[in-house]
Formats: sequence, C-alpha cells, structure tokens
Amino acid sequence: MATVKEAYCISEGSEKETNHYVVSLKGSGIRYKPGDSLGFYPTNDYELIKETIRKIGAKKKDTIHDKDGKETTLADALHYKFTIHRAGKKFLSAVVKKMKRGNNKEDLENILEDREEVDKYLFTRDCIDILDEHPVHFTPQEFVDTLSPITPRLYSISSSPKSHPGEVHLTVAIVKYNNFERDRFGLATGDLSNRVEINNTKIPIYIQSTKEFVIPEDSSKDIIMVGPGTGIAPFRAFLEQRIDDNGTGRNWLFFGEVHEKSTFFYKDEWFKAMKSGHLQKLTTAFSRDQEHKIYVQHRLLGNSKEIWEWLQSGSYFYVCGDKQYMAKDVHAALIEIAQKEGNLKKKDAENYINQTLMKDERRYLRDVY
Repeated sequence: MATVKEAYCISEGSEKETNHYVVSLKGSGIRYKPGDSLGFYPTNDYELIKETIRKIGAKKKDTIHDKDGKETTLADALHYKFTIHRAGKKFLSAVVKKMKRGNNKEDLENILEDREEVDKYLFTRDCIDILDEHPVHFTPQEFVDTLSPITPRLYSISSSPKSHPGEVHLTVAIVKYNNFERDRFGLATGDLSNRVEINNTKIPIYIQSTKEFVIPEDSSKDIIMVGPGTGIAPFRAFLEQRIDDNGTGRNWLFFGEVHEKSTFFYKDEWFKAMKSGHLQKLTTAFSRDQEHKIYVQHRLLGNSKEIWEWLQSGSYFYVCGDKQYMAKDVHAALIEIAQKEGNLKKKDAENYINQTLMKDERRYLRDVY
C-alpha cells in the first residue's frame, strides 16, 4: 500500500489532462528498473456505486457472495471487486434474457450477435445506462454475477530508481468525458485524479517486471526512443538511467503530441539534457500545430538516412505507446527506411526489421498497449 507524494498536471492549457504522479516506495522493499511497469488496483467511484445500487433497487448493506464464494456487502463488492464504470457483454445478455419479446429485444439480440456492434454499444454505456434504456429487475446477487472483476492497470514507469530513490514516477493521461448527460471517468485514471489525497491516500501497487524492454547493458550503445503521448514515460526513465550510469552511447528521442505549447511533456528536462550533452537529438511532431497533421512516423521518414546509419552502427530502437495505430505506422516506416536507405526489396526489408532486428539481434523493442 503506497502513498502518492505528488500529483500535478503536465498539460496545462490542453483539453486533454495528463498528470505526473510521484508514488512513495519508502520502507516497502519494492525494487524496479527502467522499462518496468507499475501495477495499480483501482476502486470504483463512490457516487457511481450509490447510483448503481439505487438503479437496481437494492441497499448498500445487502449481502452477496463474490466470485470466490465469500460473503460481503453489495457496497463493498462494487467498491473493490467488480467493474461497473462500463457494462460488459455478460450483463447485456442477462438484460436481454429478462426483457419481454418485442422489437427492442430483437434489436439487442442482433447487436449481441455482431462482435463489432456489441463492442461499440458497450463502449459508451455502463449498467445504469442500459437499465435506463431497458428497465428490468435484478436481485443484488443476480446483478454481481453478471459483472467482471476489477483487474489491475499497468503504467510504464517514468523514473530511474537511481535518480529518485524510494520513489516511482508515472505519466498518466486522464480519461474523462460526458455521455448521456453524465460525467464519466476511466476506472483507474478517475480513481487517481478524483480520490487520491496527496500524502494521505494509500493505493495498492506492485511492480510488473520486464525482461525485454530494457536499456542495453553496454552503455556505449546508441539508442533511438519513439514515445508519443504518455509513451514518453519509460524514455524519461531510460535517459535518467543513462545519465546516472555515465553512459557514452548517443540518445535520440522522438516525441509527438497535439500542441507544442500545452502538451510538450518534460520539455525543460529534455532541453537540459541536450545542453549537458546527454541527449544528442530531440525530434518532435506536434500534430495540430500546422495545417497538415504530422506524427512521429513522418519524422522518422524525414530522418531516414540518419536512422539507417544509427541502426547499421548497432543502435537499439525502442517504441512505446499506442498499439492500434502508432506502433503499426512506426513499424511500416522502419520497413520503408530499410527499403530506401538499405536499397532492399520489400520482402528483404521486412525480413531485416521483423526477423534480424526484432528477433535475432533484439535491438528493436516495443512496449505497446
């Protein structure tokens, strides 16, 4: 159980809130290294719990049995054990079963049969929303039996233990939006931003260690780091560690976000590292600061000759952040660079990136989510 020592916004002026958290590890015996992640067990919002209990016509002190068969109150179960900030397919199926035959039931049955449609439907709704649209009755036990357990959230650590003894730092984008005239928050980010009181609230944490996503043991090796958005987190840790280790290898950082003015995370730290000679190159991509959107993959292609030279001289290449779009685009850019600068056929370029760099030499490492 750890205490949050500091929490402050690093995206002032932006519509998207991103916070820096400093968590105390003092006396815990917990150890970590750059590249590791911090696991955090969140709890549900009190107001959401109250509204959900009210919606199913139950009481806080009603008793239920959890997934392990242990008896507890409905309020405690919804607080600590079950996901209610977004509805799941099992809950929707249970609602449909309780509905009377008619058009509404058929519509939901059709949605349930289509994976994309059901994901889209559930993405914007919690249990309250669905019960507002389709009022059916659940006993407290029936209700919790349809819910998924709360799972821990993992955050890439943005600090080096040498630079910050007894602390672990996080870079967290807060998920918040308004839907069906109600304010919503991500489960973990809502917990961190709304419930945590500095130097007071205890949060349950653990370290998820990595074997792959690590700095080269040989500190004379060059590294290229691509970390747009909160993907910047491990590279703050990497650079701190390289400075502490007096590493002689060159460091090149690619960072992308929306606007330079409001979302240039850790800007002063990067400029200080450049001034001291620890960060050799800093390449940025602020997508909305010009008419045409520019992303990190465009900056990679714009520096293709030098990137190829770094890779050929033994540089390690790291990517952290969005798996669905960014990581794929960066991967495609790397293959294009290998084709162009290495004068390779597409098949040979793909083999070099996918096999040689990633698997044989393990110099292309990713932490994507």
